[in-house]
Amino acid sequence: MGRKTPVNPYAALEAGKDFRKKSHFPVMEVLEQSLADQKLIETDLIDDWGPVDRSAEEGVTAVTPIDEETDQSLAALKKTIREDGQQIPALVRPSKLTPGRFEIIYGNRRLRACRELGIKLKALVQNMDDRAALLAKGLENASRRPLSFYEKALFAQGIRQQGYSAAEVGNTMNLSKTGVRNLTRITTAVPKPVGLLLTPATSSGRPKWTKLAEAFEQNLISESKAISFLEPLIDLTSDQRLDKLLAEISAKPKPTNNERSPVKGVKIKTGQGVRLSVQKGPFADWLDQNLDELLRKAHEDFEATGKEE
Repeated sequence: MGRKTPVNPYAALEAGKDFRKKSHFPVMEVLEQSLADQKLIETDLIDDWGPVDRSAEEGVTAVTPIDEETDQSLAALKKTIREDGQQIPALVRPSKLTPGRFEIIYGNRRLRACRELGIKLKALVQNMDDRAALLAKGLENASRRPLSFYEKALFAQGIRQQGYSAAEVGNTMNLSKTGVRNLTRITTAVPKPVGLLLTPATSSGRPKWTKLAEAFEQNLISESKAISFLEPLIDLTSDQRLDKLLAEISAKPKPTNNERSPVKGVKIKTGQGVRLSVQKGPFADWLDQNLDELLRKAHEDFEATGKEE
């Protein structure tokens, strides 16, 4: 069964493709209704909306692609709006908390550009619930620039947190069940503070992120150690930071099980505690009868050293 071709909902509606006849999608209906309701809104009346990824970056949410060249791209956008006007409207909804205010669903960079230019934002105004807002935001952002693998993982996580099933995540993101599982594994294993220090890593796909997830699953590195390692590398690109972290993990000696056999038929393994294995036979029978007393004597000798457990 072939995969559905991703669409830019705004472009499809503008071009008169009558997308709804081909595929029923509630978000498309909401956007279609909003096309006739464009307004110019004062930017100081518009608040951010969406689960925040990185509070230090204005307008960056769990489904907003993070640009490595934020300042440069914003400057270019401001120049375009200043010279040609705002060509593509943002999408807002009336605030649920404060009458007369709005929440930005998508178009954060357009909002920031207009705010810095001191002009009103051209926006589509539409009442929509959190589910529809999340999907509209993700679809519009994905149409601007393909999400990186980790951004897709965050987007999938954001959809699940809004109450959608894994199947609905797959339908929305045009992914198979395996694809959804791969994304879920990353956000489950990789601590979010670490992931955000590595975002967007646009050139790093599933293999590298899976390798990092495996490292956390196997306790080869902790969240605190990863953060301490990454923070001094903030001047590198996100892809370079990820490569450096993976190289650091690979360079560390992996835990080993030291095994020795002091007498025939007896094996002692150390590393994570001590494991004793005795081959079946007369000695094993004798040891079974006397092991308690031997261990008590050994523990007394240990206590005599003055060490504490």
